[in-house]
Amino acid sequence: MAWIKVTDPQRHPIYLRADQLVRIRPVIAGTGDLASARSIVDLVNGMQAVLETQDEIIEHIKSADKDEDKAAGA
Repeated sequence: MAWIKVTDPQRHPIYLRADQLVRIRPVIAGTGDLASARSIVDLVNGMQAVLETQDEIIEHIKSADKDEDKAAGA
């Protein structure tokens, strides 16, 4: 089970399980909490606004998968 670390719009760290991600989408001009978010991560059980771009999140997922593979081989 791979975890990724992202940042919510209030700059708090958020840890998400990669296997719970459904999709990553851009934020369409929003207000309130979404105004500073760059992406919305849709999860199996909800959604999370984050400051990372879609490409940054994908890189986090790839890195987490590599780290998990290394740990399984150790």
